[in-house]
Amino acid sequence: MKPVIGITSNIDSTAHTLQHTYIQAVITTGGIPLIIPTGVESDVQQITTLLDGLLITGGGDINPQLFDEEPLPQLGNVTPERDSIELELTRYMLALDKPILGICRGHQVLNVAFGGTLYQDITSQITIPVLQHDQKAKRDHQSHTVHIEKDTILKSIATSDKILVNSYHHQALKDVPSPLIVSGKASDGIIEAVESTDHLFVVGVQWHPEALMQNADQVSMRLFNAYMKACVERMVAVEYH
Repeated sequence: MKPVIGITSNIDSTAHTLQHTYIQAVITTGGIPLIIPTGVESDVQQITTLLDGLLITGGGDINPQLFDEEPLPQLGNVTPERDSIELELTRYMLALDKPILGICRGHQVLNVAFGGTLYQDITSQITIPVLQHDQKAKRDHQSHTVHIEKDTILKSIATSDKILVNSYHHQALKDVPSPLIVSGKASDGIIEAVESTDHLFVVGVQWHPEALMQNADQVSMRLFNAYMKACVERMVAVEYH
């Protein structure tokens, strides 16, 4: 039996959309992808009983009202219906202690779900010079480094103190609440990875490992493999119980 992985999707005025690389990453590492649309909040309890893991994908900005802020001029497009379903899915999966991997926007959704806050726009809100976090290069180009904290899940996966990542964001984590801990930062101090100390596997990364996997990046492969292993372990534990 393969684990069933719920993958969140984006929505615009005419269609739900999802980068194929997310689906391919799940298939490559042994999971069955199940794409979750918006508008099914009332069914989240039933949906999460079907899932062995949740993959929260990248996309646009998060509504700042969700962390008690008014919108700044630099805020990009928000999709309240996507915020709603992703936060609801995350909270149910956390309550069930089923594995979650948050990527880029998904990393930010994780933080907000725990009660954390975001920078709506890092270049206008942070006074120190920052790196180019919205790279002008193809998606599998590794544009800056991430420094990894010791004694973390991410460190056990990366097996290094520093890795190269791609980068496509202008928002970033600000306040990170317990039980989340920061497991990786860029050299300018921007938080690039978090994980929960209270759950089997809850990890958020600000970059796009699913895109780097297309270029056979080993750290990205190990991250997805570790996530999938946790999903299998949780699935087996439920069946055994």
